[in-house]
Amino acid sequence: FPVPAPARPGTAATGEPAHAVSLLRGLSALRAERSLLDVTVVAGGREFGAHRAVLAAASGYFRAMFGGALREARAERVRLHGVEPECLARLLDFAYTGRVGGLGPDIAERLLRAADLLQFPAVKEACGAWLARQLEPANALDMQDFAEAFACPALAAAAHRFVLRHVGELGAQLERLPLPRLLSYLRDDGLCVPKEEAVFQLALRWVRADPAARAPLLPQLLAHVRLPFVRRFYLLAHVEGEPLVARCPPCLRLLREARDFQAARLDRHDRGPCARMRPRPSTGLAEILVLVGGCDRDCDELVTVDCYNPRTGHWRYLAEFPEHLGGGYSVAALGNDIYVTGKAHGSGSVENTWVLAARLSKAQLFVG
Repeated sequence: FPVPAPARPGTAATGEPAHAVSLLRGLSALRAERSLLDVTVVAGGREFGAHRAVLAAASGYFRAMFGGALREARAERVRLHGVEPECLARLLDFAYTGRVGGLGPDIAERLLRAADLLQFPAVKEACGAWLARQLEPANALDMQDFAEAFACPALAAAAHRFVLRHVGELGAQLERLPLPRLLSYLRDDGLCVPKEEAVFQLALRWVRADPAARAPLLPQLLAHVRLPFVRRFYLLAHVEGEPLVARCPPCLRLLREARDFQAARLDRHDRGPCARMRPRPSTGLAEILVLVGGCDRDCDELVTVDCYNPRTGHWRYLAEFPEHLGGGYSVAALGNDIYVTGKAHGSGSVENTWVLAARLSKAQLFVG
């Protein structure tokens, strides 16, 4: 496929694109006719005739070779080491056509390596884009390693995002990850898990794969597991009941933090900006804005309680006031519970009585 050249300001209506295409066609024709060739590039026993100026213009490697004081600057034959003939042929074709064609699983990685060595950045980018479209659970982790080794940030980022989306399908592959890579997944908001319990299980599985060496690293992992959003029963039965956690004071401190958060003894703002106090989007949990009562456009009093989810942009009906709250009330929030109190004069309602008006996943709304 063609690799587009970056647009430059102030070049409109000058005919430059047409001239560039015509120039490339002329150079390609000269090469096909073996006319005016001034260098032969040798790789793996195969020889390729070319023009120094074309190679130097297309590749930083050849520009340094032909434009400096190296012996190859004047040599008629240049031998390349570590480059496969098939890859060199494709790079030379790109230099004369501006196109990278025929990519496939048997050539894309090898061509990317050659493009990295010989400094053909456009070819390297094109191979990376093709490889990003071939990602699957079986190759995503290796592809991220490959991309980082050859400084392909776009491919590395694509592989990272793919792992986050398909972490549940990777299974035992995750056990071989180095600690920094695993932490990069655990701390990411984009990690797709149905519940935060799955993140704890992932961290625990990694530690159990080599407990002697990895058990001391468990606190670093749990620091990125959002324990406050683990279900209370699971937190007590599985997290607190895990021997690796029970024997580790730093882990127990994180566990106490989660229990305090769930018991409303700790507010998320008490820790400042802290990812542990923020639910992952994939779990479906989100902080919501609750609208209690108010007035409509005609200044008539509203008796409904609604909530707005800023993540989805949707409003949702929660409850309706009992009749005895008409005429005035007050609202207080305690942890994940919202209390609405008050009554109208002469309503005849029973005092000191609480009524559950609506139940959410973790928060509750009481009126009385």
